[in-house]
Amino acid sequence: MADGECEFAIFGSTPLAQLLAGLLAAEHRRPVCLVGTPWSPFHLPRRFDLSVLPATRPESWAMLAEGTAETLKLLGGIGRGLFERLDPLFIGELPPSIDMLAHMRHVAGGLGLAVERVTDTRIVGAGAGCRIRDAATLVPGRTEPALEAWLAQQGVRHLPIEETVATLRRDGSVRLERAGEVVEARQAVLADDAAIRRHVPADILAKVLRVQAASSVVTEPARPLAAPFVHYLDRGVMLGQRGRGPITAIATGEQEVLPRIGSCLAPQAPLLRAGQTRFERLDTLDGAPLVGVPTGSRVTVIAGLGISAAFLAPALARLLAGAASEAEQAYFGARGTRGPARRQAADWSEHGLPGHAA
Repeated sequence: MADGECEFAIFGSTPLAQLLAGLLAAEHRRPVCLVGTPWSPFHLPRRFDLSVLPATRPESWAMLAEGTAETLKLLGGIGRGLFERLDPLFIGELPPSIDMLAHMRHVAGGLGLAVERVTDTRIVGAGAGCRIRDAATLVPGRTEPALEAWLAQQGVRHLPIEETVATLRRDGSVRLERAGEVVEARQAVLADDAAIRRHVPADILAKVLRVQAASSVVTEPARPLAAPFVHYLDRGVMLGQRGRGPITAIATGEQEVLPRIGSCLAPQAPLLRAGQTRFERLDTLDGAPLVGVPTGSRVTVIAGLGISAAFLAPALARLLAGAASEAEQAYFGARGTRGPARRQAADWSEHGLPGHAA
């Protein structure tokens, strides 16, 4: 392949996008460029990266368990302290989410995960909780710069999205131009929400994805939460904290965002807010991940993987490289952009459980 040509152009500014680009280059020997915003310590967090997620499908938990083992082994070879172990807590307060957590405990426990019901009213109020033992989380501020250095070692070109003009074609290829340099890539892969919104027409996007307003708030150092990661399913609020450090709260929706976050942080009050930002994210309409090609295009879209996205990178890289196992092909094939198989893959989301029979 000539200079200025790549097989894959991965669009994204998340650990998933970084891992995809690096794995395609290192494991599958494909020329790759990454188009995204370089990591900065001044950006407020917009996501959490954990090896678990609120889901009920056994095949999702099985796929995630395999991906977690591979991802942690890879990270261990890249650098030290890039991930930590923790016991995340999921809290449901309304009957549908309480029922979902009961089903999730059954499924995850059946696959060998250490899960337990949490009924302490000081933590869950009148609802119910599910704690998952010995999960893994990426350490923000350590993982991203370490992955950037690793990508450079693998020969991955990193083009800043703000300085790059991208022209996507209907056959899935893309022309990238930056400061007079032109790079041609045979396959564009949109691997984060901002890239998808920028390059997929709104009418096509609306058929499979919904745009949600979201906010991120970082507090000053605070007393420890009930768990290092707490997800209030019905309030649309996720909280994360390391030790007695600052708390990061990420909430979806436009209505009463700060009151909802405040209600989750009441035991830590009074708290001072150190920073806040607003952004938009994408969710699938049916709760199932989306990996496929929208109608009328050949550009690959990866969305709706939630907090566990980074831990599915090894399987996704194999899928893109044409080296996926039969199980991986079946899993992602059922989670394409269209077709009857998606109805069987639907899962929990903040908007309910479409197509799910408990």
